[in-house]
Amino acid sequence: MTYSFDIFDTCLVRKCGEAKNVFDLLAEQAFVKPVSSEFKRAFVAARIEAAANSWSEKPKLSDIYDAFHFEHVDLFPKNKLLEIEQTIEREVLCPIQGMANFIDALRKAGNKILFISDMYLDVSFLLPILKKAGLWKEGDGLYVSCDAGATKSSGKLFEFIRQTEDVSYRNWHHYGDNVHSDVQVPKKLGIHAHLVSHQYTPYQLSMRKQPSVYYQWGGMLAGISRSIALQSERNAHKDFVLDIIAPLFVSFVYRVMANAKQQGIQNLYFCARDAYPLYRIACKMQPLFPDIKITYLYISRTSLYEGKNSAKIGYFQQIGLASNTGKNAIVDVRSSGKTLQVLNDLLTSNGFSPIYGYFFEVCPKSSEQLYGLNYYAELDDLYIQNISIALRKLPSNWYMYELYFPLNTQKRTIGYEYDGKEYKPILDKEDKKEYRLANLQECVEWRNWALDKYTEDFVQLGLCKQADDIFKIYALPQLAEFFLYPDKHYLDA
Repeated sequence: MTYSFDIFDTCLVRKCGEAKNVFDLLAEQAFVKPVSSEFKRAFVAARIEAAANSWSEKPKLSDIYDAFHFEHVDLFPKNKLLEIEQTIEREVLCPIQGMANFIDALRKAGNKILFISDMYLDVSFLLPILKKAGLWKEGDGLYVSCDAGATKSSGKLFEFIRQTEDVSYRNWHHYGDNVHSDVQVPKKLGIHAHLVSHQYTPYQLSMRKQPSVYYQWGGMLAGISRSIALQSERNAHKDFVLDIIAPLFVSFVYRVMANAKQQGIQNLYFCARDAYPLYRIACKMQPLFPDIKITYLYISRTSLYEGKNSAKIGYFQQIGLASNTGKNAIVDVRSSGKTLQVLNDLLTSNGFSPIYGYFFEVCPKSSEQLYGLNYYAELDDLYIQNISIALRKLPSNWYMYELYFPLNTQKRTIGYEYDGKEYKPILDKEDKKEYRLANLQECVEWRNWALDKYTEDFVQLGLCKQADDIFKIYALPQLAEFFLYPDKHYLDA
């Protein structure tokens, strides 16, 4: 039996979302010097028009660039643009693991495997990508319209393959995502056709529909989440992490680091345990901020309020938190302001400089609790009342930010000890924070990998430049929407 598979959005998916988003990424690299957004949009329009005007019905990428006409003094030559576009495609294409497993099982059962695409990227370009993704194996076939001179949509590519492979239509199964070229056309020929649909989740669809500030940033965010989800078996927990937590935390951490750079802060200390996911994100972003040092700070209310101050100060001096030589700041998910207050009282009473604080949420019991503290919070329930009704409700969901959003298996710090060489944190052997998840370790391991991958893709696609708008227009409103009108799929998490 012969089994054939469409390639794009069937076996491979772009982390940037739709194919046209590749041209937005191309526009960012197409000019020798920075140009205005108007020129970039005009470039994208010209690239799309070139595909429509290319002389061949089944063009190669080189044919499209022969038909490409756009003049700008700082534009790279066409051959350079072609290379950049190919590089972007290599970087954004990801395998769909479920399809890879399915194909591998069919191959091991002795079936013939073929890959088919109506595409301007030719066999020489696609073959290495399919191999690297673990999709193509020796003995498989690969047929692309621009090489074969025939398309799936016309049915001629299927006929070309039938003759080349000497295969019978009735012994042939084809899988693809296009209703016309992957289902209707092969069915008319007698091929067993199967529609493949790797759907976007409700919130990914919402991000795609949201009006873009600049290019299709919402579509790219949805593309990152979808591509990561498709690299493993999907479930509600994973979709919640990728659609709600990741865009929120990743854009928040970038905003923190950009603000720290602006303020001249040299060291960021991420508080154990809740800020552990933020710490991992910051480590991935650290190359963008080489002048900022990232440190995981072993700390808790117990370690602050109990034990000898000399051990606390010794540990803080050792990691550079207790210092007079540079600007330091702590980062945490949420706080009443008490941790920062106690820390600064301890530092200043021992002759050290006070530190700054970054928090996703600050929830003081009274305004006096924050008096004299130097901090920044995305959500501050004392000052958020003048924002939209939806956002006003965000502080009341503190238990989500404290218990579910920073889910991890880090141990609680209960003190510090000196072993004769250095100060070390004392970790609690029993975790007092109860996470009612039977597969906690598995969930946390996947979540750590997913947040790492999301951050890498976020940086690679250049979304950092739009982190402020992404946080304010996509991530935060989507969180508010979840609390107001939660979709059942995400509640299952």
